[in-house]
Amino acid sequence: MLPVHVLARGATPGQLADPSLLVQIAVVVEDSPLPMRRDFAWLAMTEMASIYKAEANRARLEARHTARASDAARWAAAVEDYAAKMQAMADSITSTTPIEIIIGANSSINLYVDGEPVIVTGAISGQQGDYEQRVMEQFCVLYLCERLLADFNLPVPETTAAITKKRSSNAAYWSFSQYAGPVCMTDDGLEFQFREMSGMKQKRAACSRIVAELYDLVHALARMRDQGSMVDWRALQISPIADSEEHRVMLNTSAEIRLSLPGLAASKDLLRIVRPWLAARVNGKEFHLVVLNAGDLLQGVGEYP
Repeated sequence: MLPVHVLARGATPGQLADPSLLVQIAVVVEDSPLPMRRDFAWLAMTEMASIYKAEANRARLEARHTARASDAARWAAAVEDYAAKMQAMADSITSTTPIEIIIGANSSINLYVDGEPVIVTGAISGQQGDYEQRVMEQFCVLYLCERLLADFNLPVPETTAAITKKRSSNAAYWSFSQYAGPVCMTDDGLEFQFREMSGMKQKRAACSRIVAELYDLVHALARMRDQGSMVDWRALQISPIADSEEHRVMLNTSAEIRLSLPGLAASKDLLRIVRPWLAARVNGKEFHLVVLNAGDLLQGVGEYP
């Protein structure tokens, strides 16, 4: 791990040197209930691992066929190893994992995950701003950052609203609520609740696949609707096509489309449950759908055990 600085507990934005939005949120979160600290830590480490992996790939590509290729390969391997350890630490977080967030006098954010230190600020050379933006885009979906700052009488930067507007509606985000367990969600109404923390890597992959397939299906059904085809939601079915990666989606007794939807095809119960959400989204309406026992429904999706 990176070295840990001497820290000043209980710092406030007024005592910090030019605190970024992420630092201001961390000041609020450091004394928050454990579920919020877990969400913050998991997002911070997951995004850090993602940036490190991308940096390693970029170094390999830029150094290909040059005298620096072997050195770049060794450096990239070391960075990928650290990224894997960072992601493994994030995935090891359970409902009882102790999470401590400490703000340093130099505006540093420091995490302790079950006693293991992780420095969040200044750890990514040249990409700190992009990294913090990515963390905040997801954290501000789970928690209303404007409200958090206002509740603690802290100034609300204009960038907070911009972050909220920028977030993508078809991205899957995670929260580790003490009441619902791990929850995979989107900011336009989908919420998949899991009962256990085990197998988080597989759960993330399965949920991301299902969310992506659902949005592909929404867009395809909306196009068919615009072309005059009616969807019989009670009859909507997805079935495999022999010797093809695509699947047949029956809209009604006489109309069909073809899409690659292996996850949805593997879980007919899930397709039945999400039909109201699909119908609402195809017609441009909002709909909040909570899918309980998502772990059972997503079995068979991708590498999910």
